Amino acid sequence: MKLITLLVACAATISSVASHPSKLSEEHSHSHELISRGSDKCTAQIEARKEAALAKRAESLFRRREAERNSLLRRGLTSPAVKRDKYTTIQNDTCVLAPDVVWGPYAVDGEIYRHDVRESHTGVDLYLDIGVIDVETCEPLPDAYLTIWHCNATGYYSGFTGIDPDTANLMDGYTRKDNGMTDDETFLRGIMATSDEGVAEFLTIFPGYYTTRATHIHLTVQTSVTNSSSYSAASVQHIGQLFFDQDLIDSVYKLSPYAAHLETLDIIENVNDSLYSAANADGYSSVVSVTQLGDDLADGLVGYITVGVNSTAAGLTTTGGSVNVLGVIPTVSVADSVRAAATSVDQADGYGATAVADASKH
Repeated sequence: MKLITLLVACAATISSVASHPSKLSEEHSHSHELISRGSDKCTAQIEARKEAALAKRAESLFRRREAERNSLLRRGLTSPAVKRDKYTTIQNDTCVLAPDVVWGPYAVDGEIYRHDVRESHTGVDLYLDIGVIDVETCEPLPDAYLTIWHCNATGYYSGFTGIDPDTANLMDGYTRKDNGMTDDETFLRGIMATSDEGVAEFLTIFPGYYTTRATHIHLTVQTSVTNSSSYSAASVQHIGQLFFDQDLIDSVYKLSPYAAHLETLDIIENVNDSLYSAANADGYSSVVSVTQLGDDLADGLVGYITVGVNSTAAGLTTTGGSVNVLGVIPTVSVADSVRAAATSVDQADGYGATAVADASKH
């Protein structure tokens, strides 16, 4: 079996388009300490559930890949061979939640509830499964709403495609709106609710990188969603980032379309990102195990991580200078046709939006 272990961490995000702070505030550092102790006591429970969760996901992915392969064969086409034992042996080490952090300049509200966030963007497919537990009870949290966002293979964020990933400056021909955004693109952003087992499943691509930052994915967790998952309506219990093992990053970035970005910007390695270092210091061990779907990286990856949150904790701030330079999270305007297309893609893949989620971002 080809097993790739990824180091995953939740670290402080950027506070403006042009700069990325390297230090956590005193408030966030305190959260770091409290969450570490809370997650550590859940070690046994995480270990007991992880293999069952991964085995269930593996079986689902295997059935899906087999169905795709059979469909191709019926049409006289071929696809990479899929070995059944790839999926029964996925393993995961216990993760310990790293600190809550600031939002950064590329967070937006109004994202789409969906499993598949790729839209038309290409790269190495990443099936990212995130388990959520309550650190007070060590039980899985169903109906927790997770939002992820990250840049594409060449470093661009949707909503901010006018920002040069190599310099963080506004590019010629673009203008910023009053909310700081340059466009209403929605790629590589999405929301999913956790299942009864406390797991949310996303299909995305392995992220690219941009100036001053190592490769990462942003994550928020909301545990009090009722009628709306907008940040103004439902409090946020966790803000974090997921990082990746440098060897995996180096291997993925040799592939197209990632390799093209190496011609204009050197990889920002984990060791050169102070946020990565902070997230992996003081005994934190946020680790997810990932396996290849096929014989090659290009066939795709499956990853899993468990995140611990205090579901009754006060919500984190969503306004002010610690959020971003404007002090407010902008709301993206999503066309009905874009939402409908996202829903259609998910339904074809066996995922459907819930009533709450469907109304949450309008």
